[in-house]
Amino acid sequence: MKIAEVQPRLFEHFQKLLKHQQLSHAYLFVGGFGNYDMAMWLAKGVFCEKMDAPCGNCRICKLIDRNEFSELQIIEPDGQMIRVDQVRELLANFASTGFESTKKVVIIKEAEKMGMNAANALLKTIEEPESEVYIFLLAENESLLLPTIQSRAQKVVFPKDEIYLSNFLQQMGLLKTEADLLAAITNSTDEAKALAESSWYLPASKVLANFVEVIQSSNELAFLKVIELLPHFEGKKEQSVAFEILLVLFNQVQATNFTIKTFKAEKMWRANVRFQSCLESICL
Repeated sequence: MKIAEVQPRLFEHFQKLLKHQQLSHAYLFVGGFGNYDMAMWLAKGVFCEKMDAPCGNCRICKLIDRNEFSELQIIEPDGQMIRVDQVRELLANFASTGFESTKKVVIIKEAEKMGMNAANALLKTIEEPESEVYIFLLAENESLLLPTIQSRAQKVVFPKDEIYLSNFLQQMGLLKTEADLLAAITNSTDEAKALAESSWYLPASKVLANFVEVIQSSNELAFLKVIELLPHFEGKKEQSVAFEILLVLFNQVQATNFTIKTFKAEKMWRANVRFQSCLESICL
């Protein structure tokens, strides 16, 4: 993803901050459309041998591209959450002398999955950094972050450009209707590309589209169609995508009643009700 193309306004803003060395020490990047790419670009900007902007060609920029630069740390959930031990290990690294630079950068992916202990452990470093530390918290749902974390990081919203995503997918060979749907349920080119290239997604989305068409004319027939859907959505990830697709498709045909039922069905599913039972509840 070329960050200058997908978030041109934000790219220009941060380019100026780098040039004038005015980067804040803690940011909360909300929305997944380019936030990781921006954080990586800024990490290069902090360390790049060119100083005021990442060149992409120096030794440090190349090390960062390969995730081999010691003063850059990337944390992501271990399973379903970011554990306090991960944050404590990070803080211990902050206290050590850097091999390459006195500066340090940390990128925390899915920051909303930090447990309370992990978030509190990080809080003191955000409030009183002991060295030149830059922290980028990446989150889809900021409301799940501790208010104290939110208030001490500069919030930057990354709006999604569905037209860009759709055009990107059409260039991959998807039909416009397929590209538009996939653009609506994903937040990055990497995520969209991964689904488009998977063996299950396109056939599964077509089966769901047929289900949406049938349910509008006959709840009883749709109830029988549920059995046909199940083999396409066996895992939790696939089932989560199924609800996202249904919400988009029902919204497209302005089937408000079924949209509400789908919201309720997804809530049941997240409470560990069987996927089949959740789909059947939409038909009732």
